[in-house]
Amino acid sequence: MSFSAPQAMTDADRVRNSGARRCAIVTGGGTGIGAATALELRQDGWDVVICGRRRAQIESVASDIGAEALAVDITADGGADRLVASTLEMFGRIDAVVLNAAIARGGSFAAQGDDVWREMLETNLIAAARLARAAMPALIDSRGSIVGIASLAALRASSLLSGYSASKAGLGLMLQSIAVEYGKYGVRANLLCPGLIRTEMSAASLTTVADAKGISLDEAYEIATRNVPLRRAAAASEVAGVARFMLSDAASYLTGAIIPVDGGASVVDVAALIYETP
Repeated sequence: MSFSAPQAMTDADRVRNSGARRCAIVTGGGTGIGAATALELRQDGWDVVICGRRRAQIESVASDIGAEALAVDITADGGADRLVASTLEMFGRIDAVVLNAAIARGGSFAAQGDDVWREMLETNLIAAARLARAAMPALIDSRGSIVGIASLAALRASSLLSGYSASKAGLGLMLQSIAVEYGKYGVRANLLCPGLIRTEMSAASLTTVADAKGISLDEAYEIATRNVPLRRAAAASEVAGVARFMLSDAASYLTGAIIPVDGGASVVDVAALIYETP
């Protein structure tokens, strides 16, 4: 009788065997993808700390799903450190950080000044770096994971989004660098790049366009996704489901990945659309 060699115990096995309850921090968790991701993790039995600047929103979401809410501005000096310290005080560990908080400011490249770029870089990249840095000792202890929520704008250029694209592309390279540097400690880092999602942020942007064109918001979404293979915008839960997978035991060997969740938008050859039959 022959026996196969035993497989090495994975980080997920160690957590499962220890009986520990995992804990995640989700930034920008009061709406959209952040709130949906927090819900997914709670359904998987995680302890979740939702962070955001709008206290009423994050407290409402936290109450609904059984999470903790901390009204902390991680762009402010010391904010990330306070968030990490408070989370450790409540739960004693941090197994995951979801870097979701973001702002977008559209406009012509030549017209946008340093102040607009600085605001986006501070929120979308520098604050994310601060939190990842503050949480790193705890993530090393737990052999944990970071998931960044970026945008298709991190992978594909478009008019009027140069600063936003730069900030999100920077987030991706930062997380890949973390994956390389901290992989030896069992820490994983990955990036999600959503396409058009039905969120508060996208609705606000498309409402401006819809009003200018004299069309409804639904019509604006339809036009915006006309050349997306799946022909629709996504729900926040569809992105959150991928984030949930990336933080799960099933993704224990996934790190340094940049994954579009865009209905196929990033693979379209725009020039070839002329050959497509109606």
